[in-house]
This record gives sequence, structure tokens and C-alpha cells, in this order.
Amino acid sequence: MNKIPTDDLIHIGVVVQDAHASARKFARMYGIEEWAVTDHTPQRLSKATTRGHASPQHFLTATGQAQTGLGPVTIRLVEPRGGWTTYQEFLLTKGEGIHHVCTGVVDSARMAQLESWLAGQGVAIAQSAVLPDGVREVCLDTRDTLGGFYVQLLVADGERQTEKPDEVWNLADAIPEGGPLLPLGTFQMHFGVVVHDLMARVADWSRLFGLADWNFMNWRTAPGSLENPEYLGKPVDHAYFTTLFNFTPLLGFEVIQPTFGPSHYKENYRNLVGEGIHHVNASMLPDAASWKANAERLAKAGMPVVMGGGIGGGFANFYYVDTAKDLGYVTEVLHPGPEWEKGPAGIHPVMTADLSTTAP
Repeated sequence: MNKIPTDDLIHIGVVVQDAHASARKFARMYGIEEWAVTDHTPQRLSKATTRGHASPQHFLTATGQAQTGLGPVTIRLVEPRGGWTTYQEFLLTKGEGIHHVCTGVVDSARMAQLESWLAGQGVAIAQSAVLPDGVREVCLDTRDTLGGFYVQLLVADGERQTEKPDEVWNLADAIPEGGPLLPLGTFQMHFGVVVHDLMARVADWSRLFGLADWNFMNWRTAPGSLENPEYLGKPVDHAYFTTLFNFTPLLGFEVIQPTFGPSHYKENYRNLVGEGIHHVNASMLPDAASWKANAERLAKAGMPVVMGGGIGGGFANFYYVDTAKDLGYVTEVLHPGPEWEKGPAGIHPVMTADLSTTAP
């Protein structure tokens, strides 16, 4: 069956104005000390195309790894430096943020097959270039189908060689006394994608990734659902329609449609920049005391909680930390609630669907 590969989370592609300044912020947040830096000039890239046109590209990348209990997470900062690229388009229209998620490595034959199939699915190649080591980077234009971001694939025949960077930044001095502000934890990682129409996007996710079974939640201000929710420090009555799924422990997505009342999803993201990756959830703290200590450090660093509350009748508490100015996205943090040991028994899908079936 044709589908977009989801081998693993190869890297997170974050477009930034200034890679060095952003790398220092990521070091402060996650504890990433070393960054491999490469200046991708037009002379070093071959077969460069943007939206079907031959186009010189120029961008700098800084790549570092954050350690988690589930393995390393690679973060690739991309600083546009010239030419026509979707990186520059993204920066101009949406600002800093997650431009793409790289989900797989394929060979040339598989990529040719995928390109033909994807064209029939309405997914074009938005950007492509061959690096000096022979690896072709391909950005699929999945913005309209998945929700405002690109999926990147790497095309390599044979074993990939480790590319030698132009330089390495050691940013240990950016890590504050007491350690990183919010190290990535062991909770299953997911990207929170905010959309206009959940069911329309789910149909596209299903056909592009071969996903059949879906569970949907209607999170709302009510006992057993959202308990004592807050938005910008005040109690709120709101709701959002969601689905959550994981391809691997480090590659998951929550697709979210705000449906009622004010929320950070809508007022502070979708209404401003449209659909896209609003947040990354990667931290499960052990208890409320640990969260309180972290929250105080984050608030002093200018990163307050902008939305949160309890879920599932005391099962857990969630918080959205406003890391967008530093990282380009909001960070979601959870900790167990008083009823954690009982499990999520009170959390039930409001609806399920099997999208592998068709009506006669």
C-alpha cells in the first residue's frame, strides 16, 4: 500500500531568524550543548527546485540533539539566507516555528514511486535539493492536507554518510545554573496540530499515511473532561475536538479543532497564522511539586503558563508553557493527578471511526 513513510522522527525542522541566537535558546531550554553547523550555499546544493521551478537556494542549518528517556530527538534549526525557499516563505508568512517534520529515509526508486502516487493525491514536491553527500532532501507540500506544515523525506541510495559540518558551536555557557529550564522527558512525544476542520484533515491523514482506526475526544469544561481549565491565567469555559495517534514513541500527532470559547489554539495561534504545529508535548514530570518548581523557573525566564487544567477526573494535569518566542512553538507539560494510579478509566472517546471502509 502506498503511504508516506513514518520510520521515525528523523528530525524537527524549525525555521528561525538567527540560528546562533536560537541555538542558545534551545540550549537554555533543553540542555543541547553542541550544534553541527553547515552553510548550504547555492554552489553546494545541486538540482535545487522550489515549487517546480529551478531555483538557487541558500540556508544555514544548526543541528543538535536533545536527550530523552525514549532516545535522542534531533532538532534542525534552519536560517534562510537567500534565494527562493519554502523556509523563507514560512518565515515571512508565519514567523519562526516548525516548518517540517522529517519522518523517513527512502531510496531513489521508492521516492520516484511516491512522487507519482502523491501527485495523484494532490501533494506536490514543495522544495528539493541534493546535498554534497548525495542525500536529496524533499519537502512534501502537506500544508493543505495535514494542517499547515510540511513533511520532509531524505532520499539516499546505500548507507548514508555522516556529513562533516562547517563548524561546531559549543553552547554549554547558555545552560543556566541549576540545569536546563525544561529537559525533554519520557512521555510519548507528539506534535499538536491546530486545524479549521478536524474531520476533513483526518480524511487526508488517513489516505496519506494508511491510517484506518480513529478515536475522537471532545474536551470541554466539565467534570471528567477539562477540570478547572484556565486560559491566560483566568478560568475559562471552552472546548476542542481532537484525535491523538502515534507512529512511534517519538513520532505522534494530536490534531485539534477549537470549537467553543477562547483558547490559545485559536486566539493566539490559528487566528494569527492559520493552521500549523502549535505545540510539542514531550515532558511528563513526576508530580505536582516538580511541576511547580519548573513553572516558577520558567515564569522568571519569561515563559508563563498560557493554558491548562486537569483532565479525566483527576487523572492528570496539563499546562501549555509560552515558549513560542524562544523556540517557535508552545511546550506542553503534564504531571500525574491524584487519581493517576487508577488509570484513564474515565476518559472515553466521544466517537470512533474506521476510515478503511467505503459505502457500497
